[in-house]
Amino acid sequence: MAVIIAIGAVGWFAVSCGADRAGAERPVTEEEAAELAALRYRNHTSGPVAVRMVFPAGGEEVVVDGFLDWGRPLLYARMPGAEGGQRLVQAVPGLVATHADDEAFDGARVPDSGWTSRQMLVGGSEPADSVFDVLASSLFTLTAESGDDPAYLAEHAMWREDGVIDGEPVDTFRAPIMVESSEETSASPEALYSLDDQGDIWRFQVNVGGSELATVDFLRKVDFDASGLRPVDLLGGPAVSPAAVDGDLARTIAQVRSANWAESAVVEMTVPVADGQVARVHGSVDWRTMTAYLNVEEAEGHRLLLARPGGMASIGADSSELPDPLPAEGWEAHALDEEDIAEYFGPVETLAYRLLEMSAEEAADADEVAEQASQLRVDEAGGERTHVVEFPVAGDAEAASGESAFRYHITGERLSEVEMMTSFGVASAELEYEDYPMVAIPWAVSDVIG
Repeated sequence: MAVIIAIGAVGWFAVSCGADRAGAERPVTEEEAAELAALRYRNHTSGPVAVRMVFPAGGEEVVVDGFLDWGRPLLYARMPGAEGGQRLVQAVPGLVATHADDEAFDGARVPDSGWTSRQMLVGGSEPADSVFDVLASSLFTLTAESGDDPAYLAEHAMWREDGVIDGEPVDTFRAPIMVESSEETSASPEALYSLDDQGDIWRFQVNVGGSELATVDFLRKVDFDASGLRPVDLLGGPAVSPAAVDGDLARTIAQVRSANWAESAVVEMTVPVADGQVARVHGSVDWRTMTAYLNVEEAEGHRLLLARPGGMASIGADSSELPDPLPAEGWEAHALDEEDIAEYFGPVETLAYRLLEMSAEEAADADEVAEQASQLRVDEAGGERTHVVEFPVAGDAEAASGESAFRYHITGERLSEVEMMTSFGVASAELEYEDYPMVAIPWAVSDVIG
């Protein structure tokens, strides 16, 4: 859906064949239509490939080198930045993450930290960003879990020319960009596809609004180790494969909230709050008193945040310290039943309340958990296995497996991390259990937030 929305938001431009090519075009044969119909599934089941993107932006030609993982899909690239520098970008459908240039890129590896994220097609700080977004979204249409209809392509695709790319003979076709959409359009967007006699694509060209076509060359003769290609955590981390949970995991999930009933934990949060802005949060969550006490670092500076079942309160802070005792005055407190409470409820507050909800007096029913929960993947680090799972909490919207707004990491039998999907990327709250001192909340604040 993210790819469909992206294309719909920007719009596409017709691929011009030029007067010298129009007369040379012919309808595709049945064999060629079948080859085009198999292309997207062929890509989906192929390994990552190096790419070079060349496109017009701001009156200049921009060259971007990168790696494309069809299966995710994920594009990891190095592109020009401000004042002649370079920067790293990662893109998945709907989201883009940015990082300062790093030599890790040369080895197709991804730096662990220092990333910021933004929405695709509506953000970006450089003139080339908007064109890059359109071209990246078009690349994501080249992979699908099934083939396309050969009859449709036989009717709508045209053979254009033959040629040689990187020493390989290819045939170039003008064909529709295969994206499902419920909207009726007067003309289907098109692109140029250059395929070899095995059906592998070597070049993809599309009009992104400049005077010349944007070009993506697939550098199939470039060898690299693809094991380090993974989306950063802000984009969702490693790929997931939703599956049913077994009996043992269902019983563990059933008790994960009740195990927190009389516990407290230190929490570290990373929360994308706007395009290119990530809040860094640390503090504690105390399920004994149902209190979250956090220091939030945002673009405007630091603030302290208190959250309890009845409401929340915040106050400006000069540093990352968590003062104890708390300031007695100056808090802005709001009860959750206030009519305008939504104005004060951002992604940091949403994740803080989800942490408070990770406690229950009684365990859930394991059989119900087995029916409702999904295992997304299993991570291993330092000899420990972490199950990344989804399971519904009261009030959650229904979602298909793998598409819930929240994901939970269970290490051993305890909750170790909560992830939350936002419009700007994936927020994370990492937990470390500790007998944390209870926070004494000023009476005037407690009277409002419970």
